[in-house]
Amino acid sequence: MSGATSPVEVEVFAPGRADLAGGTLDLWPLYCWHPGALVVSTALGEGVRVRVWRGAAPGVICLRGPGGEVVELCPPHASHHLAAAVGFALLPQGGVAMEVREQLRVGSGLGGSSVLAVALARACLALEGRRAAPTRLVALLKDLEAGVLHAPTGCQDYYPALLGGTLAVRLAPGGEVVQRLPRRHPWVERRLVVIDTGISHHSGLVNWEVYRRRVEGDAQTASALAAIAEAARECRAALVASDEAGVGRAIAAEWRARRRLAPEVSSAELERVIEAGVGAGAWAGKACGAGGGGCVLLWSAPQRRETVAAAALAAAGAGARRVSTAPRPPSLTCEVALA
Repeated sequence: MSGATSPVEVEVFAPGRADLAGGTLDLWPLYCWHPGALVVSTALGEGVRVRVWRGAAPGVICLRGPGGEVVELCPPHASHHLAAAVGFALLPQGGVAMEVREQLRVGSGLGGSSVLAVALARACLALEGRRAAPTRLVALLKDLEAGVLHAPTGCQDYYPALLGGTLAVRLAPGGEVVQRLPRRHPWVERRLVVIDTGISHHSGLVNWEVYRRRVEGDAQTASALAAIAEAARECRAALVASDEAGVGRAIAAEWRARRRLAPEVSSAELERVIEAGVGAGAWAGKACGAGGGGCVLLWSAPQRRETVAAAALAAAGAGARRVSTAPRPPSLTCEVALA
């Protein structure tokens, strides 16, 4: 963008993610107690698309809903409305309108609220002709989201939305280190199935139970988190080595450990979908995100993928659907004002 012009309208797409291994450990200070912790995630073909443009009164952010209804947000709303929190943090003067044109289902386990925050943040920055380093932007957004949700927030959901691809985020003291894994995304896509069961979950409640137990020193929780950290390291190594069966073993180990964290992580409905996929030839399956509902991912050889998907969909029943895993990287378009 040249100095003589500035965009009057920005549209951003940010992809959701499927977390292959390591989730929950991205909550501070859990990773501090499990050295070597990391999260492995891959961007999906579905996500959040927002449009932001200059067209509101100073000090106000207008949010247009799916039905065309408009809500006027002022700075006090920033404590309980994510769009207001992100908007006023980056555009304190207000004066913009926002529209969510595409959204992940609430409770899907694909990182919907974090992906929305990323899309809005990138649009607000682009509208001002500004940039922010990914790590700094993630630090801001996870704190803003924690303030709105009143629950601990990690970092794993933001990076696939910002960067796309398949990533390993190493959770190190002082800040995370992001590695783009060398496997091209189509290699992952051909082996990954994601099924939205239609069940909703509340990630904050599930994570809070795990968080509380670990902080209180519960030995079983600590052991399960250590096993999750080990499975994530194995998953990363297998992806780097193009070891598809090894990735499957790591996902299976991660899910075994995750189910030990809390009863809320799994359910009879989720287990039925995973068992159907594994019975049709998948190496492994697990719930996405904190569990308790939402989406299930399955990992299989490419030649068995469609059979696995069909079996899992049938087990999930009416209302379930398949989520696109086709590469759709983050994107940004601007309508630029004439000089």
